[in-house]
Amino acid sequence: MNSWSEEQRRTLEELYRRLDARAVATAEGRDWWPCRKGCDHCCRHLADPLPITALEWEVLWEGFLRLPPEIQAEVRAHVEELRRSGARRPYTCPFLDREVGACRVYAHRPMACRSYGFAVSRGQGLWCHFLIEKLQEHGEGEIVWSNQDALEETLARLAGPPVTFFEWFAAHPE
Repeated sequence: MNSWSEEQRRTLEELYRRLDARAVATAEGRDWWPCRKGCDHCCRHLADPLPITALEWEVLWEGFLRLPPEIQAEVRAHVEELRRSGARRPYTCPFLDREVGACRVYAHRPMACRSYGFAVSRGQGLWCHFLIEKLQEHGEGEIVWSNQDALEETLARLAGPPVTFFEWFAAHPE
C-alpha cells in the first residue's frame, strides 16, 4: 500500500463528506429521487472498469477487507470474470450485492460513486437518465448540478492518476 499522508487522507475524507452532504441536500424533500438503495442501474451499467485513484483504493480496500471471506472471494471471482470477458460491456461493479441492489462497501465507496447522478461532466453525457426523466416529470430541471470535471481534477491533484479494479486486484492477490 502507498504511504499517503494523513493530510491527503483527511482531504479525501472531507471531499467525501462534502459530496455526501451535497447528494443529501439535492435529494432532500424529493421522495421521487431515484438514487437510493435498490436503484443500482448505474452499478450494473458501467461503461468501463471504475478508474479510482490509489488513495481511494486504500479507502475502498478497508471496506473490502471487512467483508466476510466468502464475499471477498465472490468479489475477486467477479473481477476475474470481468477481466477474462475483455470488452464485453456494460460492466457490473464487483462490489454490488446484486440480490439487494446495494453496495457492499458503501461507506468506503469512491468519489465516482458518491457523485454519480447529481454531478455532471460537461460534454460527456455522464448523468443518470432515470434522474433526468424524474426531473422532467416533476418540473425540476433547474437543480444546480455539481461539476464532475472539477471534482475529478481536484482528486487527481490530491491522489494522482486512476487505477482500474483489474490493476488493483492484480497487485493485491489473496
